[in-house]
Amino acid sequence: MSILLVSLPVLAVIVLANLITARGGNGARLAFNLLLFVAHALLLAVGVAILVRPALWLTVATGQELLGSATVGPALVGIGLWGMLVTLKPARRALARVLPALEPESPVHTLALVAVGYLLGNAALSLAPGALDALAAGVEVTVLDVLGQQFVFVLAAFAGAGLLTRREPAALNERLGLTRPTAAQVWTGIRWMVFFVFLQGCISITWTLLDPTQAEQLSGVNEALLGSFDTVWEWFLLAAAAGLGEELLFRGALQPIFGILPTSLIFAVSHVQYGLSPATLAIFLLSVILGIIRRRSNTTVAIIVHAGYNFILGLISLLAVYLQSVVSQGGF
Repeated sequence: MSILLVSLPVLAVIVLANLITARGGNGARLAFNLLLFVAHALLLAVGVAILVRPALWLTVATGQELLGSATVGPALVGIGLWGMLVTLKPARRALARVLPALEPESPVHTLALVAVGYLLGNAALSLAPGALDALAAGVEVTVLDVLGQQFVFVLAAFAGAGLLTRREPAALNERLGLTRPTAAQVWTGIRWMVFFVFLQGCISITWTLLDPTQAEQLSGVNEALLGSFDTVWEWFLLAAAAGLGEELLFRGALQPIFGILPTSLIFAVSHVQYGLSPATLAIFLLSVILGIIRRRSNTTVAIIVHAGYNFILGLISLLAVYLQSVVSQGGF
């Protein structure tokens, strides 16, 4: 559960941004942006130093074969440059022309833009040569790992939307799209679940036929990461946590700022630990449809659809493991 401790400073900055948005004047906003600018200038300097002298990274990254200096250096430079750029008002005003809901004066929206840079930087690290092989030989994810990560997402969504700083509970729920769904909305969501499972099956079969090596590699990654999830209850927790945390953060908190397509790109990028593959396209399409569901219905329905889709895939994987064991034991 170390992710909770690591996330505390990030959550504190989110709360600070909300407090300044709600009560701070121009001086406080300028100071906040200056703080972000300086922090990312330092990050840029570290990235440049690693590029110039790779030995600096090797001294602090013993055993991190995946994170070579040639990968970490450019990633830090990119994150630093983006973070510095979006703290400048002219840059935010330019982005607001293509993102109409973006408020250039809002520290919260500035922080959301900064977060995009970290997601892109993380994607760059995930796409590094050998990253997929390293994941396939990595450590298994536990139920507590998943719950911890998704709990941080929930906290970030509520804090970012102004919990206890800018909005009362009713206004907060409305901002995040947390309203009670109707029976018709739930029924529509169930049909979308079935469609997503069908789409995933078609993509998996096509991918296996066209590129069996990469498909087998991804299967190894899934086995390495999720191999410890071998009961219905564990898959239910995994599905419910991912549906709640990711939908609150992406569809509930970020989509009203960035819109459906940009949010879907960000969502897909945040899942490139599987590498660029047909799975990335499936995730993007899933996100677009979940975004439409959020806009036409609410985030609650998107949570139900996302969680239900994950749970069904989990049940299918459990069934496949069971049938494989039966066949191997001569049960058929």
